[in-house]
This record gives sequence, C-alpha cells and structure tokens, in this order.
Amino acid sequence: MADLFLPPGVRYTCIRCGDCCRSLDVTLTEPEHERLVARDWSADLPGFTPERGFARHRGGGKQVWRIRPGTNGACPFLTTGNLCLVHAKLGYGAKPFAGRLFPFTFTVTPVGVFVGVRFNCPAVARGEGPELEQQRSDIQRLFGEYARVYEPLCEPDRVRFFGRYELDWHDIVRLEDQLFAFLFHRNLSVGERLLACRRLVRRFASETFQNRAGGQVGIDPDEILAEVRRGAQEPGQLGALERAMTRLLVATLAGASLPSVRELSLARRTGIRLSNVRQRLLMALGSGRAVLPGIPEPVPIREVGPVDASSLDAASAAMLERYFVAKVAGQAFFGRSFFRRTFAVGLDFLVTSYGPILWLASAHALASGTRRLQASDIEYGIRQVDYGLNYMPTLGGATERLRAALFWHWNTPERLLRRQ
Repeated sequence: MADLFLPPGVRYTCIRCGDCCRSLDVTLTEPEHERLVARDWSADLPGFTPERGFARHRGGGKQVWRIRPGTNGACPFLTTGNLCLVHAKLGYGAKPFAGRLFPFTFTVTPVGVFVGVRFNCPAVARGEGPELEQQRSDIQRLFGEYARVYEPLCEPDRVRFFGRYELDWHDIVRLEDQLFAFLFHRNLSVGERLLACRRLVRRFASETFQNRAGGQVGIDPDEILAEVRRGAQEPGQLGALERAMTRLLVATLAGASLPSVRELSLARRTGIRLSNVRQRLLMALGSGRAVLPGIPEPVPIREVGPVDASSLDAASAAMLERYFVAKVAGQAFFGRSFFRRTFAVGLDFLVTSYGPILWLASAHALASGTRRLQASDIEYGIRQVDYGLNYMPTLGGATERLRAALFWHWNTPERLLRRQ
C-alpha cells in the first residue's frame, strides 16, 4: 500500500452545495457510461436520452465520455436537494468516480502519493469538516480505487528543479519541510511568508548552480527571514508592462473554461474567444469594466486597487495559509501535475497567484459596495484562481511560459508581494 502524504491543516466534508455538479464536467469511463446507458431514466428525467445525455470526451486517459449538462448548466442527475440521482437509484458504487473523487487529487511519485485538494470547492476553501488526517483510511481506499480506474502515471525518479538541474525526491521533501515552516510562520503576513518561500528556492537554485563541484549547499532560513523583515517596509513598484501582464494573468485565470467548450458549435466557441480577447485587452489597458464569474455587474477595472493585506482578518489569513500549504503539499505546481514546469518556476507561478487572488477579492468587495476585504472576498479570489490553475490548458502554452520567464528574470513576484 502506497504511503499517503496529506496536506496539514486542510479540512473537508461534503456540504451538499452542488457547486461541483453545476460548474465542472462530469466525465465517465467506458464501463460507467455503459452502466448508465443500460438503465431507462425516462421516468426520473423526462426527455432524457443517451444521445442527449452523453457526449464523447476529448480529454486523455480513461475518461472517454462526459455527461452533457442540462438547460440550467448543471448535471441532469443533480436533484433539487443537491443529491445525486445515480447514487439514489443505483447505489454509491455506481456514481461516476469523477464525482466521488472530487475534490481530491493524487500525485504518484517514487516516494509516495501526495494528496491534493481543489479549492474551487467551497467546503475546502472555508475549511469545513474534519482534518484530512482523520480521514486517512477513507482517502487511502479512494486512492486504491483511483489507481484501479485510471491507472495513473508515476512522476519520474528525479525532479527537474531548475533548468536541467535535477533533485532526488527525498531532497524535494526536505526542501518542502522548510517551505511549510515559512508558510506556518504566523508572525509574518501571508505575503511575507510567500516571499520567504520564494527567496529560499531562488537562493537554493543560485547556490546549486554556483556549486557545481557537488558540495553541500547551505542556506540559513533565519537569514532569509531577517531579509524579509528588513524589506517589509520597502514599497513594491511594478513597471507599466508588469502591471499590464499581471492584470492579463488575472483575466486568464478568471476566464478559464472547461475542455468541453471545444465541443460547442463554431459560432459559440468564436463568441467565447472574442469575449475573452476583449476582456484581456481591457485588463491590459487597465480601463473599462471586467465581467467576472459570479458577479452580476461588470466591475470598473481602475477602481480595483492594491490591497492592504496586513489588514486581513484572521479567517482570511487562515484561508490563504491553507491554500498555499495545500498546493505545496499536493505537489500541484510543477511536473506532470502542472504543465511540466520545473519546481523553481512552478513555485514562482504559485507565489505570483497571490496577486490575482487579492485582485479578484478586491473586485468582489468592490461589487459588494465595500473596500474592506472579508473572508468571503478572499474565498472568491481563491476559488477563481484555483479553478483557472486546475482547468485551464492554455497555462501550459507559449504565452504563459514567456510570462513566467519574464517574471522570474524581472523579479516581478518579489515586488508584487511587497506591494500588497
């Protein structure tokens, strides 16, 4: 039985909100599709037919079908009480495994299986339910089924750390232990903790390349913390191009769409793409109004200003802490799990996402008629950004790789973190 690495401090229980069944594609394996097609659903779902209810899924792997959403955009098997009709009629074991798996992810490595969670799930974002450690046996069984259903690939024996330089997985785990120590350092703001994590990884990359003889690389965490504290009062000044590219990243993440969009008619796909292009142009210029998911009225872009993150309440800071701890613990920011990016560049992207989270939180607060951020605003920002990180294939494209390279060399995340 594989060892499970669970993200510390993360909680989850299904709160039956139905959000995942309304916003995500429900994918099926061939046996799952055959099982659902074999039953006559007409008495429970008037007008439902296999031709209308299912479509071929263009994603890879074992998931070859998907359930077409109903006219309200939700899975047709979602009942008015936010329960699953398949579960009710055929039993829990017949429920599509993709639905039973959410919000968990599994990254299989030579040293064990790292468990991640989707923060676009409201219960995960809010920290509702028992800690995952208390659910270890259930998650272990879930992974066993995951391995049987999907036959997951294992990450390579060594991790691409930066460029062509590789590290052993045990070294990565030790490095992440220090990242956790920074992320749980509650005498610092969340931005300062992320800044410490970034400086640690950049210093490690720099000293490793300078020390090509193979000797020990020594980095003092206390020295990094002292540097972060000394620089805490320095304002982070972004250049005009950096501000435009950061806003473009916000638009990219907030405009994420599921792979099934590719299966729409040409006219609808064209309309969505044109809308996204217009949105990104406005965000790059920093003018006009942004149409954001879940916000009824467009938000004036110029009025969404920098956030004083030091004024965040305890619930907001705890939510941000859980998010970044879970992303690091789940190995969800590099390698096969994240567009084959190196560890160092992937962490840089993860740290950079703090800016879009606060921007979207500020936009949500502005739409609510206030300037002071509440936990509900931070939840909105986290959920939108994590949705984009999880379900947007274009993040692996040339444009996003170029942005990541420029931000790394310009040291943009450093100024972005000190700016908040």
